[in-house]
Amino acid sequence: MSSPNKSGPPEQGGADPWAAFGYLVAGVAFYGALGWGLGRWLNAPYLTPLGILVGIAFGMYLVFHEYLKSVPTDTPAPAPRSTKRTADNSEADATWPDDDD
Repeated sequence: MSSPNKSGPPEQGGADPWAAFGYLVAGVAFYGALGWGLGRWLNAPYLTPLGILVGIAFGMYLVFHEYLKSVPTDTPAPAPRSTKRTADNSEADATWPDDDD
């Protein structure tokens, strides 16, 4: 018995959560280490936490960028709905804007 090859994107739910975790950890590690190195070289200890914060920001950017890339955009947006008022000022059933009742 062989299992089917799943090389494509996930079928539902969006992007891979481990990829998101990897983006966040790699961003913190890379920019934290960059901030630490620059902080040691320039004798500025505040660059380490600044690098960590920049790494978090870039990691979150990549996570949202990948998520928005995986969300389908071919579905049309729903048409805006309006309500009509009756003589006693109560709301009638919501109707489409182009209804001419």
